[in-house]
Amino acid sequence: MSLTFRSGIFKSSFFLALLITSNTAISETYALQYHATISDDTEHAQMSITIPQAQLIKSINFNLDPDFHSDIEGNGQLEVNDGRAIWHPPEENAKLEYKVALNHERDPGEFDSIRQKNFTIFRGDDLVPPAKVRTKAGVESQATLTFTLPEHWNSVNSGWLKQEDGSFAIDDPDRRFDRPTGWFIAGKLGTRRERLSDTHIAVSAPQNLGVKRMDLVSFILMNWPQFRQLLDELPPKVLIVTAPDPMWRGGLSGPNSLFFHADRPMVSENGTSTLLHELFHTLTGITDKGNDDWLVEGLAEYYAIEILYRSGGLSDDRLERIYQWLADWSEDITQLRGSASSGETTARAVLLIKALAEEIDQKTDGEKSLDDITRILVQEKRVDLTMLKEIVENLIGTPADVLDSKLLK
Repeated sequence: MSLTFRSGIFKSSFFLALLITSNTAISETYALQYHATISDDTEHAQMSITIPQAQLIKSINFNLDPDFHSDIEGNGQLEVNDGRAIWHPPEENAKLEYKVALNHERDPGEFDSIRQKNFTIFRGDDLVPPAKVRTKAGVESQATLTFTLPEHWNSVNSGWLKQEDGSFAIDDPDRRFDRPTGWFIAGKLGTRRERLSDTHIAVSAPQNLGVKRMDLVSFILMNWPQFRQLLDELPPKVLIVTAPDPMWRGGLSGPNSLFFHADRPMVSENGTSTLLHELFHTLTGITDKGNDDWLVEGLAEYYAIEILYRSGGLSDDRLERIYQWLADWSEDITQLRGSASSGETTARAVLLIKALAEEIDQKTDGEKSLDDITRILVQEKRVDLTMLKEIVENLIGTPADVLDSKLLK
């Protein structure tokens, strides 16, 4: 259908009204209040979701995880079946309550979520399950998260900014239903902080466990200028949670935060850095569309090496040894694409990405670089091979020979 405007005044008035209506719809919000109670005598968190005014919400459909979520109750209409909780909240004072398990083994005897006497470490992704929300058009949440902790605990930290009243402001611009994703740590904690011009960095760990927090802070600060030069935008806060056994002996990234086992070296004997790898994931938020995890993991590992080199942490000779080690380790890899990139696959992906960086430099006489590609991928967030090819071709004016490799067929 087309509209013909005979009056310039009517036309202007129409679009003004349309703009006002659009802005009004976008500005409609509702308060979403999360509260977690952690008691001395339980390995669960008692979770509540309160919506004082829920007139704008039709339903919330939660995807439950039986390893974490149980005992779900709520007012209004609630149906729990086949791993989902479908909640039709009442218009006023809507409240949903459930329990969240705080102990979870990733591998036998190694935990990626834990509750001990003096602390707990968990992910907010598990605290509030993913949900599909039906609302009126343009409606968004304004979410906060508060805690009730055992009396002898002194703190709770996350990658979300803490407000003056002690609550965390949960504001994810990519979601209309804000969830407190990322890592959390609560208990008797020790925390080291650095407030930079663009980002508040915090390293937090349980007290009296021999964790070397300042080593992590100093290492991150030494490499931070290279991240700042690479990325157009950095988050307002980054939390690094660290603890020794029985936590899982690795590194796990999340939005605005990451976990790094206290006994892992910041730089391994082979010259790679799990800490910088996971920090790249946290700062960029790049994910794949389903079949190109090699690109996500390869970029993270490539820049973990490259940033350490740019910071002066690796010599030219050591850098070449690292790439030779990656080549030897991944010599049997014949295919990169897939939903999950193994260690050997990621190693081979690093070599392909290195070759791509060299091709871009050569074809543009040094005027463009892989960094330019990476900044665009960060803006896109969800990436794949087709997107990478298009971005590279637009940047250098010709298809990249490297991206026609048999490894990517």
